[in-house]
Amino acid sequence: MNELLLPGEPGFQETLVNAMHLFKPRHNTAFIARPGSNGLMIPVSGAELREYLLGGEYDERMDELENEVDE
Repeated sequence: MNELLLPGEPGFQETLVNAMHLFKPRHNTAFIARPGSNGLMIPVSGAELREYLLGGEYDERMDELENEVDE
């Protein structure tokens, strides 16, 4: 059974921190949380995932998470 974790629920932050391990493309689809999205994960293609990881958006999202942990 899969669960949908929403912001503010137990385990949400831990899931985001470890989300890279969840990026397993199936049928050329992956799920990402864009910077400023409050952690909402959206489906993207393999090409969009590469752009997300290599284009700096992933780093921006990680910075947001670090700032949230520091607060």
